[in-house]
Amino acid sequence: MIIVMKKQLLIFSFVFMFVVVMSYAKTATQGFVADTAVNVTEATDTLGGIDPSLVGILLDEDKEKLADDRQKALAVLDNLGSDTYGFYERTAVRRLLTAKSMRVSNGELLSYRRVRSIQVHSLGIFSYPYFSCVFRRTDGKIFFAKTSGSQRKSGYIYDNTPTSKVFLGGWSVNDDPRTVYGSENSEAGMLYKIGANKLIMLFVSKDRRSFELYELKK
Repeated sequence: MIIVMKKQLLIFSFVFMFVVVMSYAKTATQGFVADTAVNVTEATDTLGGIDPSLVGILLDEDKEKLADDRQKALAVLDNLGSDTYGFYERTAVRRLLTAKSMRVSNGELLSYRRVRSIQVHSLGIFSYPYFSCVFRRTDGKIFFAKTSGSQRKSGYIYDNTPTSKVFLGGWSVNDDPRTVYGSENSEAGMLYKIGANKLIMLFVSKDRRSFELYELKK
């Protein structure tokens, strides 16, 4: 009888310890998963809308520039004095910057052929007429180039979010040779579709005191 009771007590002790260990392991796992989820979320949020896969491609100076770029541009717009050149266009520029982004595919980019530049800095808002541009498939990627006008940007378009893409290239003047990303004339920007037949490309300066907005249409 005593032997049986000892065996039952031993079995009970073993089962109790097993339950405690499993309970602790489950709690620790849940805590680890929760902590990991929080860390991932925080890491993503700090990128300000930039896909983590692009971090290794972007220059360090451009990571901050591209993050939350529309908010940076709106801050420049809000700081314009009412006596600055082209101030009357501020509402129209704000409308472009705050328009809801739509899903955009690489294929539909190929149909856009016209682009105009809107440059905003402390002296005011300077808008230019439409010039020609082209999107084409090159080396398995989408390549963009402004093909006329004195100031021209060209470079590759990279997938980012379903409603945005990243431009990485360079700028040149008139018929000078095109430049590439990472060169002295390196340029990075964001592309958004804001209408059935309208895109914008936003290039915020490194000092956040100015920006250039490309408005594109078919």
